[in-house]
Amino acid sequence: MNTRHSVTRCLRECGLDLRSSVRSRRRGRLDGARLTVTVAGHTPRSPELVTPYVQEVRLISERATTELRGRLLSDRHALVAGIHSGAVAVVTQYEVRRNPSPALLDRWGRSVAEWRAAAAHCRTRADSVVSGANLRLAHYWDAVWHQQAAQEENPRARPGTWLPGEIVLGADWEDPDSWLTAARGATSALTTALRVLDAGHPTAGRRAA
Repeated sequence: MNTRHSVTRCLRECGLDLRSSVRSRRRGRLDGARLTVTVAGHTPRSPELVTPYVQEVRLISERATTELRGRLLSDRHALVAGIHSGAVAVVTQYEVRRNPSPALLDRWGRSVAEWRAAAAHCRTRADSVVSGANLRLAHYWDAVWHQQAAQEENPRARPGTWLPGEIVLGADWEDPDSWLTAARGATSALTTALRVLDAGHPTAGRRAA
């Protein structure tokens, strides 16, 4: 799959492509005129700056990234099922029988490697969604700031790092293997088999950088 094409399409479907900047700036000018607070006097973490528009963009980003992860699991259902069944065989061979089988582990490791590569691609798309959402917020706040600064005698420029409502991916995106488990952090045949794979056979299923 062409990564650039899929990312562009994803942003367009989410309403986070470059054309959305016009709408963001228009909304910023409107809010800049009607907000009851002067944004330049607040830190980015001020709750007063969590405007309805900020909440809207954050919701769009969260929904889009959640859908990306759900689509990955759905599209790779057969692969995920194979990983789960293979995990039982690995645990049986390595933890129960104590009879290592490099060939078995290598075959299973290739499936895990395929999953991790797909998850890394999904992460790239999710990063693009978040970047697109933050760009919308930057355009919005830039317009708010300039709208209010126009009324000041000595207006200040908006600091480049000043971005109320900035969006980041959740911690679970750092560990896509956890998406395969029923309960994050719980011990299971899958988590045990992954431990065997990553610790005892590092060349198979190596994590994507």
